[in-house]
Amino acid sequence: QKGTDTEKKELSYASILKAIDESHHNDATQACTYLPDETQIEAIDAVDAKAAELYQSHPTLLKDETVHAIRSAARDYFEQRGDNWGLQDVALDELLSEGSEWKKELDDVLTKVVYPLSRSGFMKDHPNSSLTVTSATIFVGGGYSGAAVTTTALERDSGMITAHVDLGTDEIYDEANQQNKAMGGLFMESLVNDALVDTASAVVGPLTPGQLVVHRSMERTAAMILPSNLHEIEAESKEHSKQSGLDNPTRTQILKTAETARHYCLRLTLTVKNNENQEEIAEAPAEERSYMLRSFARFRGDDRVRYLTLAGIIDVDDYENHLWLGFDYSARANTEDEVDISQRMSDINKAIFHLQKAAELCPTDARVPFQLGNAFVARNSMMDQAGEGTEQYADLSEVADALERSSQLETVAVKLGIHDINDLAICLNGLATNFCKMGEFDSAVDVISRWGECGSIRSSLEPEDLASHEPKSIPKFEWIKAGERDVAITTYGDTAVFDEDDIALIRAAADKRFAQANGAQTSRYTMQYEGNREVHLDDLCKNDPALKERMDNILQEKIYPLVREAFKDQGDNGGHPPPLGALSVYDSIFVRYNGDVARKAGRIGASQPLHQDGGMYSVNIALNAHKDDDPVSGFTGGGTFLEALSVGDDETVRRPASTGHALLHRTTQRHAGAPTTSGIRDILVIFLTARRPETPINNEYTYGIETAMRLQTMAKELPREQCLGGLELARSYDPLNSEMSYWLGVHLLQGDPNDPSDERWEEICRGVETLEAAAELNPADARAYYHLGMAISTRHKYAMRTKRAHLLPPAADAASRMIETFEEAIRLEKICEEAGCKNGFNVAASYLTLGEFMARLRNFDKAMEYLSLVESALASAGGLDTPWAGGFLEEMNRMKSYCETETAKLSKNAVV
Repeated sequence: QKGTDTEKKELSYASILKAIDESHHNDATQACTYLPDETQIEAIDAVDAKAAELYQSHPTLLKDETVHAIRSAARDYFEQRGDNWGLQDVALDELLSEGSEWKKELDDVLTKVVYPLSRSGFMKDHPNSSLTVTSATIFVGGGYSGAAVTTTALERDSGMITAHVDLGTDEIYDEANQQNKAMGGLFMESLVNDALVDTASAVVGPLTPGQLVVHRSMERTAAMILPSNLHEIEAESKEHSKQSGLDNPTRTQILKTAETARHYCLRLTLTVKNNENQEEIAEAPAEERSYMLRSFARFRGDDRVRYLTLAGIIDVDDYENHLWLGFDYSARANTEDEVDISQRMSDINKAIFHLQKAAELCPTDARVPFQLGNAFVARNSMMDQAGEGTEQYADLSEVADALERSSQLETVAVKLGIHDINDLAICLNGLATNFCKMGEFDSAVDVISRWGECGSIRSSLEPEDLASHEPKSIPKFEWIKAGERDVAITTYGDTAVFDEDDIALIRAAADKRFAQANGAQTSRYTMQYEGNREVHLDDLCKNDPALKERMDNILQEKIYPLVREAFKDQGDNGGHPPPLGALSVYDSIFVRYNGDVARKAGRIGASQPLHQDGGMYSVNIALNAHKDDDPVSGFTGGGTFLEALSVGDDETVRRPASTGHALLHRTTQRHAGAPTTSGIRDILVIFLTARRPETPINNEYTYGIETAMRLQTMAKELPREQCLGGLELARSYDPLNSEMSYWLGVHLLQGDPNDPSDERWEEICRGVETLEAAAELNPADARAYYHLGMAISTRHKYAMRTKRAHLLPPAADAASRMIETFEEAIRLEKICEEAGCKNGFNVAASYLTLGEFMARLRNFDKAMEYLSLVESALASAGGLDTPWAGGFLEEMNRMKSYCETETAKLSKNAVV
């Protein structure tokens, strides 16, 4: 307490390091005392030295009977606990018993092979310290439908050295298919540079049972299951040009192989041990001190930077110190607290420095360039806020380079099944957005296409088997139409999509997941409402192989062939033809609407707003009955509001014919979840996309729909000049989607009203034309008519102000079209509102604009008629007491006064 701040800090550092040294000493002397230490310091040469600086390998280390005995002991351990599936691990000492004959051989290979091999490759800085084991764990995985490829996560280990011993498999595969026998391997991230061309070169293996691989613990690795002919599969795929995409034969075969066998491996963590004659506890190795400091830093709040800085001083060559410092400084710079912009700029510059250093030390960790790219984006944003940037997007090329590098590295992990697509999809999203900001839309589209392929392999559920030509017993179906337009498909008859057992299985899985969550969010989607609960089908299947197998069967036997049959003629009828590639699940969500909970929260019911879905096709399956079919436990309200049905006299809200049946439509069909007003309504929604076809053709439309939707979303966030270019391009990719024309039209009208140039006039006219096209493509979209009416009004006022009245259509025609559009917008919006699915545009603004337009045409009676409706529209929207409503009413009264004055003048003149 009496020392200076510097002395206190140094004392604090000393105390921290002393605690780490004591922890290391305790682990080295007490953790695995049942295993022998290194007693004779000697080295042996590695048999496989192709990457000796990264790892050392040795051929079969343990005898077959020893490998089998350890594996059997582990299997018995898990079976006794009734939990012999999924990813599991057990400490080696849990398997020891007095009769464990395999223990002696394991001790021998540890002292005669593992220690010497470790010393030969990685112990040059510790010539006099003996090695010891601080952790010995058996990891098991695979052997069930949807099994993960990895049996350990991709991460670095504690300690100094990791020894990986392959223990073989419990085989479940077909004996006749020996060429694809499951074996073990080790994914090593440091090898990924070469794997950008040759994916399998990032894998050490296949390994034979009993084979040993040792590497520094600082290497990020993942134990994995792979086919015995991995390298042959990759070579053949490259020869036939099938290896470039994510959905390639190597990945497909790895995923299938992981389902065929339970694989076992033993992971040993090694460190150095102090001399027993040494009285004082020696310093822990620098890499272990650094590792422990990073671990402590995660829980230290404001002290994190101190711990991480100390870690970096102790081990200057460990890139993770710089990576985590970059993380922390980025988090500080992006804080929502009111921190001075100069301090935030300082923090983001420090983040960039450390991340660039991390990239130099380790060019193969995808996290580093991803965080670096995001740090560049954050710095640009801060420069704009501070007014320091002379050019807003000065560093976007650096952002693009960093994110492209990250995506390449992450792609290797996805192709090998090490990672799912989530991190890659986030990275590609950022990269595509960055290209849009640069105005490089062609590059953006290329990235979005890669992003689209991510969506096609997102789910672990099986894709369509295009090679199967067996007849399928699909449900009967019929089209729901709006006039001549195809809107949706409803199934009916004795053959439903789900039978009672299927429904019971999936509802039980969802109930279990909701109970485990205890009220926590179970959906990856952020748009959540009171009374709605969601869980992704993939998350349910991950913990329930029986459910996954059943869902895979339903997809192959009913859903995929049903979609193929139902939409097969769409290309001939002016729509998009079915994709050439195999159908696959983009996402699938179990949705529970609880009307009672929603109403208690003040909502009219549990619902979803009007929207479009992701993917290509939406399949909505009913999992329980409506009150009409089940008076005792059925729900009321609910169903799918199909906007397209608003143009006719048919019912706009539709539900599947009965429990287990489905409603299908294209994802671009705007729809909403109509309010469930009481009880619980359960549905399963499956969004389908397609895999990239093996032989693509020029007009193949696999990702056109998704490209347009994603590009439109990105473009709307850009400055206006770039926004318009992005929206034009999005429209070209899916000209049949009215949303593309709608949003382009809206943004064309949002220019500078005081700009008198010909370019601005042309934009306004194009805005009118584009909104006309949107209304024609979707004549049920109230928003399109509303904005079209506003566009006609804007065009008229602009033309009068800039002396272009001679370019306008005849006043009577303009007035007729404007009245027609606004009245249709209001009519359609009332239908939406009656169904509980309103768009929410300003009806009062429609009446106000009509009144103003009629007044300009000096049709004062008609103007007064529309103006008199403004107040009631505001009251209906519940906004009479709001400030914006006050402005509307003031403008309404001003125009009313004008109309009354002008009407009086006309009357006076008529009398005269």
